[in-house]
Amino acid sequence: MSDPEERQDEHAPLWPPLLLTACVLLLATQTRHAQLALSALATLVVLPTVWRVFKRRWGRGDVIRGLGMGFISSHVPLLLGACSTLDRPECRIHLCLDGVLAGVPYVPWTGVLGTLLYWAWAAPPPGHGER
Repeated sequence: MSDPEERQDEHAPLWPPLLLTACVLLLATQTRHAQLALSALATLVVLPTVWRVFKRRWGRGDVIRGLGMGFISSHVPLLLGACSTLDRPECRIHLCLDGVLAGVPYVPWTGVLGTLLYWAWAAPPPGHGER
């Protein structure tokens, strides 16, 4: 039989590609190469997320909880837009909609990102694997 130390966790992220991508991100930031830095940052987020979504054991309710988290996270740009107008005195009494409307284009993207991040990184609920 194999030792538990020799066995790798199948749900652990891929550390060598993540560290390599972090090094590329650091190098691109130091050289001020914006496109390479953005693509390295996107890879740093996407790689572990896709890895966990495909390697995860799915259970009952995971899809509904993920969609719920996407619905909740889709409101973050609206809340941040409303909070960004609080420094103006006229917006403290009545809500200024220009800040809220500035966050509207980001709503679908944050919803998708919230759903994927929940599916990828959330721990299974207690008693999930007992059957």
